[in-house]
Amino acid sequence: MMENGMIETGELTEQMFEDVCFRDPTLNNMNVIEGIKIAMELDQREVFNQGLEHRLKQLGCDTSSREVMLVEVRRRFRTMLHKRCPKAIVNWVRGGVPGVTNRMNNYDLCYALEMDLGQTEAFFVKCYLTIPFIYKSRIDAVYLYCFQNHKPYDDVVHLLHEVEDYPITESQETLTTIMKKTILLFSDDGVFLNYLRDHCHDNKTQFQYARKRAIAEIEQVKRYVIDDGIVEIVSENRLNSLTVEAMLGYRYQRNPKYVSKGRLPRRFIESLPNDVTLGHIINNKVISYECLRKTLMLLRFYNFYHDAVNTDEETVAENLMDFHDELNDLLLSCGFAPIYVLHPFDCLLLYCANSFDPLISLHSVLEQKWN
Repeated sequence: MMENGMIETGELTEQMFEDVCFRDPTLNNMNVIEGIKIAMELDQREVFNQGLEHRLKQLGCDTSSREVMLVEVRRRFRTMLHKRCPKAIVNWVRGGVPGVTNRMNNYDLCYALEMDLGQTEAFFVKCYLTIPFIYKSRIDAVYLYCFQNHKPYDDVVHLLHEVEDYPITESQETLTTIMKKTILLFSDDGVFLNYLRDHCHDNKTQFQYARKRAIAEIEQVKRYVIDDGIVEIVSENRLNSLTVEAMLGYRYQRNPKYVSKGRLPRRFIESLPNDVTLGHIINNKVISYECLRKTLMLLRFYNFYHDAVNTDEETVAENLMDFHDELNDLLLSCGFAPIYVLHPFDCLLLYCANSFDPLISLHSVLEQKWN
């Protein structure tokens, strides 16, 4: 469960944090191979089915095989949600990777598994590996309100129908975190709907604070690029490309002879930023949550370690803990999921931070994508 935005840690999480953050620092580029191996093992874990099996056991259900679990999930959709189990969820139970585009499927499964709000939040972070609630989305807001007030699923259906024609709010003033706190105060459907009518947002108006913080980080990287003498006078578009190159250690638009070798975890390399990504952030265009979160984390990583000095193991550890806490505070202030060391991306980023030259370590990791 999550409390105050933090994930409840289990034995595996604590052991992984110990292995990643409190091991001897990386001394040279070859040591990153061990970090990649750890992240690859995490990427291959069937976290969704593990979470599903755990929850079904809590409910006293038979979990002897995937097909047995699927029978139970289908029964619960039919008897509790009064609908057929979507094909997407059937595929998840049979070993597919859960999608996060149609988030109603993700929420409906949590409803079918009789989860409360805290359990749903934890399941999203640990098993779907994504953000629990995008509070400015009217769909997510309805589910948040219903989970908080233990509403029956029929009420979910009714409220989703009520809000489907609500106009998009142009105002960008309400912070994501404020919306969550406000919605959690409501227990009356009418009051909730009146509030939501004035606070419906599309992708462009979601995560405005995160975009603002990302833009500030982008400008800092650009100053470093110019001050370090990498370039003298360049266009703004060229600076975006150089910003990505500084973060990732390679040019995104590489020579066609370079082909991705698949040597990095899928969940690490998917949604990595490029110069188009930065343009979308700066110009307030549509961008996915996963891409925005990774971009913000990589920007903060670069700016923090550009000036940090790791002279010995003690300063490596001190800087790592400072970076961890600073990044976690940033993510939470943006309404994002906090650092989760069992996520391959978060894990490998922390692994690189635990080195004498974190930027070189990260660039060495990313070179494995091509070499």
